[in-house]
Amino acid sequence: MSVLVATVVLNSVVCVFNTALLAAVVRRLRYQSELLSEVERQGVPARALPRGDIVGGFLAHDTRGRPVTSDVPADTLVGFFSPTCASCRRERARFRAVAARWPGGSAQVLAVVTGPGASARFLHRLEPVARIVVDADEVMRHAFGIEGFPAIFVLAESGCLSWTGIHADAVPGLTANPVGPQAR
Repeated sequence: MSVLVATVVLNSVVCVFNTALLAAVVRRLRYQSELLSEVERQGVPARALPRGDIVGGFLAHDTRGRPVTSDVPADTLVGFFSPTCASCRRERARFRAVAARWPGGSAQVLAVVTGPGASARFLHRLEPVARIVVDADEVMRHAFGIEGFPAIFVLAESGCLSWTGIHADAVPGLTANPVGPQAR
């Protein structure tokens, strides 16, 4: 009988310990979730030049033949995408939604496709809201120091990076109303 009582007491102690451990894990998971949502709200930085750095010099042309350099107007939105990147395929639609509401319209939004197999067709749905640049020789990619895709930037004057990220939803500086396609 004493063996049975000892077994029940030991089992009860183990159950109390497991319950306390489970409560501690749940509390820690809630804390981690709050931290993660704060990071997502601020934006996960792009794997590229950090905020505050100056973009290297480059000369490229958009699909309409207009020159594109690092000397862009303040608050220019730039998104880099690769046709071989699964995340880029998902992020294109979010980038389009952000670009449609971007102050300054399509004149201040660049969508760059780079990497192997780069073609304007990959970003054709962005054409009404952004200038499309095909960076086949990867000059722009190297100027921005990009190591992973997607990479989204907000450029200040003189090519200074004021924001970097990988999620278009986290881009600061959006207007409430969508901007229609600009006359060309």
